[in-house]
Amino acid sequence: MTIGPEIHPKRARPLPFVVAWAVMLVLAGVSLLTAFLGLGAWAPVVQFGIAAIQVSVLFILFMRLKGSPSLKWVFAVTGFLWLAFLYGLSMTDYSNRRGWPPLNTTSAPGFEAHQNGP
Repeated sequence: MTIGPEIHPKRARPLPFVVAWAVMLVLAGVSLLTAFLGLGAWAPVVQFGIAAIQVSVLFILFMRLKGSPSLKWVFAVTGFLWLAFLYGLSMTDYSNRRGWPPLNTTSAPGFEAHQNGP
C-alpha cells in the first residue's frame, strides 16, 4: 500500500552516453595523432583545444549543466577557474626552463628534441 504517487527515478537513456563515449574515443585518437604529427609550437594549442571539447562534453552530459544556471554552475565554473590557475602555474614553470622551447632542431620530433640543457 502506497500513500501518494509512486516515485520512480528518471531513467537515463543510454544513447547520449554511447554517443559521448564514441566522441571521447575519437577525440582521444585525434589527440594521440596530433602528438605524432610534429605540429611544433601549435601542438599544445591543438591538444588543449581537444581537451576543452572533451571537458565540455563531460560538463554537459555527466554534470547535467545543460539548462538554467544553478548552484552546479557555480561549482563547475569554480573548478574550471582552479584548473586554469593550475595550467597557468604549469606554463610558468615550462616557460622558465632552460632549453624550452627547443630551438634549431633539425631532426624529427623525438626524445632528443625535448631534453633540457645545452
